[in-house]
Amino acid sequence: MRKEIAIQCDKAIQDILLTALENYIDVAFPPHSSDCAQVARSALQDAVTALKSEFSVQDQAVYNKRLRAMFREGIKLHYQLQEADTGRRHAAERELLLAVVGGEPADREALEQARARDTGTAA
Repeated sequence: MRKEIAIQCDKAIQDILLTALENYIDVAFPPHSSDCAQVARSALQDAVTALKSEFSVQDQAVYNKRLRAMFREGIKLHYQLQEADTGRRHAAERELLLAVVGGEPADREALEQARARDTGTAA
């Protein structure tokens, strides 16, 4: 069984993903929290650093499959905050990012299509 998941996406999606993960780390695992939370924080920070390093030279990066649930939660939190802030739905864009961290490739065109579907007001 594969222990890593490959993320293949363009720069725009990379930026969203990295921002979502960095914000999630700060919200879910704040400094000076429990020892378990600090271990999770450190693992996620290491993963984000590795993603940044790989993305700096290519449109693909890999991460440990064990972190997938936290990556997904980070994306969900990012879009919850976006929707609360803008009052605009981001369901299709969120689903695209969730697919990307699941190993589905995506490019700017897919991002633009998702954004086009996300018109209207958040419920």
